[in-house]
Amino acid sequence: MKELKTKIAPRPRGRPRSERARQEILEAAYKLLRDKGFNAVGSHEIAQTAGVSSATLYRWWKSKEEILFDACFERMKPILAIPETGSGLTPLRRYVLRAAEFLVSEEGAVMARVFTGIHEDKRLRQAFLERYVEHRRQIQRRIIEDAIASCELKSTTDPELLIDVLTGPLFFRWLQGHAPLDKGFAKSILDSVIPAFRPH
Repeated sequence: MKELKTKIAPRPRGRPRSERARQEILEAAYKLLRDKGFNAVGSHEIAQTAGVSSATLYRWWKSKEEILFDACFERMKPILAIPETGSGLTPLRRYVLRAAEFLVSEEGAVMARVFTGIHEDKRLRQAFLERYVEHRRQIQRRIIEDAIASCELKSTTDPELLIDVLTGPLFFRWLQGHAPLDKGFAKSILDSVIPAFRPH
């Protein structure tokens, strides 16, 4: 008697179905966030736009706020990457100029919506610090420490202070909107601040 062999169907190519659904939800959430704003978007609308059930959303997230938060950062990953190539202070200068560009871009406006939308949520504010603020400060800190080691900056330079002095004015104009935020402004900050931290 011949043994019956079970034929195993080949696994479909591409992303697993659940991962595709998750990505479709994030893409739908980002578009709604961009077009309507943080508070105007509901979880049911996200599910409907992504073509999934509301129950599917809660397989991965606990709230609408979490979905919009993840949607924003998933979209921003390549945009927010900090290039570390180049010697001395070149990467830091490049970062400040790119930060000015980003803040006035469409993506920067979406980030602002997320930032204000999670203001009352302590857990998401902490996640924002970890995923956006601290990660980027860590890279800037390393660039500054290397510049101190190579004597491009004073040995007494406080990396935290220098980061705040370089980027603080950008975020102030971003939030206040009282004056233009552009590359010219970013360059003027660099030209005014960096010399004060160089060895005499």
